[in-house]
Amino acid sequence: MVKATTSNKRVRFKGNPRKEEFINELRSRVKAYFADNNLSQFANTEMYIKTVFAAVTWIGTWLWIMSDTLTSGWGLYGVYLLLGFIHIFIAFNIMHDATHDAYSSKKWVNKWLGYSMDFVGGNQYLFRRMHGAHHGYVNIRGIDVTLETHGLFRFTPDEPWLPKHKYQHFYTFLLYSFAMLQWVTMKDFKWFLGEAHIGNQKNIKHPREEYVALFIGKTVFYGLTLILPMIFVSHAWYIVLGAWVFMHILPGLVFALIFQVTHVYDGTTYPLPDNNGNIDNNYALHVLETTADFSRHSRLGSWLMGGINIHVIHHILPQVCHVHYPALTKILKQVCDEYGIEYQENPDFWTALKKHYVILKHLSHPDATVPRVGKSALIA
Repeated sequence: MVKATTSNKRVRFKGNPRKEEFINELRSRVKAYFADNNLSQFANTEMYIKTVFAAVTWIGTWLWIMSDTLTSGWGLYGVYLLLGFIHIFIAFNIMHDATHDAYSSKKWVNKWLGYSMDFVGGNQYLFRRMHGAHHGYVNIRGIDVTLETHGLFRFTPDEPWLPKHKYQHFYTFLLYSFAMLQWVTMKDFKWFLGEAHIGNQKNIKHPREEYVALFIGKTVFYGLTLILPMIFVSHAWYIVLGAWVFMHILPGLVFALIFQVTHVYDGTTYPLPDNNGNIDNNYALHVLETTADFSRHSRLGSWLMGGINIHVIHHILPQVCHVHYPALTKILKQVCDEYGIEYQENPDFWTALKKHYVILKHLSHPDATVPRVGKSALIA
């Protein structure tokens, strides 16, 4: 069992000359790729087109709802569902890059595009802080906030086992469906108002202006997607409310699964810091042992998911726009092969999903054990 002090530790990644040689070689080749092809690491024409596409499809779908031409309740539900998928398209493709400062070299551009998170019901400021804690300490319980479920799930063997976890490989997928709904209605308020920590950051004091931004963002989101339709669409208020809730269900399941299968899967590792807070690996190799790509060769899938499926290179180079991930992952694989390092990849989403199910079932047992380190940790 992990010590209770894990979340209080200042964790450091410790490599060695051979491990540092690997990451330096990777960075050198990535730098050469951008220089040789006269490319910027930030957004390109494809990214600008995706941004316009996201804006136009959102506006068109919202106007369709507000036009009050959907005489059937089922039709209204269907268009709201479309709007829900547009929301996760915006989150994956625009917000995610912007909050990593990967969209533009200009900080103000990233900040303003990051507000697309607030526009689809979340909060940019909180996402930056929480997602940053995840990025810095993947699969380390007590610090990686994506493992923190207050006992609802057991994503790591270091989470205390509860009797309900015996069935988590069944109920988890149902609860994933409510991930977006919980996020837009409860999650941000809970972390702003009910928590004083994020990972191993304690006694956090949020800036006053961020509280203002939180309430403005929620007001805009609820106003546009729920209140105005209730006022101007001729369907009964409870039909509109039902459609609004439905908007979050299937997209919420898709949203949760796409993120989860990249880290919580059969074959991942769960490293723990030693008594001095050290992880015996450098960060890049830590990522390679705790992260797996899927459907990397699906151009449409990668386009729709904003490269979330090409997740390894994203964690190693988070300030690079996702449109470059396919090319950079080829470089990553070459360097991994040369250094005898394993790059984890699933050919398609269904293979990744099966591995996610397997680890959930495995961790449903109180005595479940998992690897703490992989082969790369042994490189000397």
